[in-house]
Amino acid sequence: MLLSSLVGQSDGGGLDIIWLLIPLFFCMMTRDQRGERSTELVTVTESWYTTQDIEATFEAIEAVSAEWRKEHEDRREEPKSMTDRLRGFLGSRRDEESFVVKETIPPRLYRMNDRTGPVYFELTEVVGGGAVVKATYGSPIKRRIAKFKAGLPLAIPATPIGKHCPSCSKPVLPEFSLCPYCGEELLKE
Repeated sequence: MLLSSLVGQSDGGGLDIIWLLIPLFFCMMTRDQRGERSTELVTVTESWYTTQDIEATFEAIEAVSAEWRKEHEDRREEPKSMTDRLRGFLGSRRDEESFVVKETIPPRLYRMNDRTGPVYFELTEVVGGGAVVKATYGSPIKRRIAKFKAGLPLAIPATPIGKHCPSCSKPVLPEFSLCPYCGEELLKE
């Protein structure tokens, strides 16, 4: 009864319901797995200073990327919903592997690929201790990066008045050769 009222009494018969379902289908296909609308991919680059030495920071990056890869593989093995199966049938990238290591140069560079694109971690040792991490990644994994960053011992170096980065103008310690905020090489006085 409900179906016949949706279909109506037109000559098109069951085709009228298809015209009603097409917008619904499109909306389902444009939502990500948490039910949010997918957005355009934006590449994010950020830098931070950690008090850990460069080797410990590199090991932490290796460990968290292995954790992310395991979570992704576990999610791929879960039973798929009808929407996920349709996305796979239509050639969606959702089933592609994520967090696959592509290049490492310990303890300076860690590069992996995610379904959103490449993810780079560039590390620079700070004279006197600590490391600067420069992360470049696609915006959909910002939550993961923020959670990883929150688990690191981060600090903002105290500075004497007068020494500032020529690129971002933030204060830095006189012994730094690279800015802990933007990674720019500092001028020697």
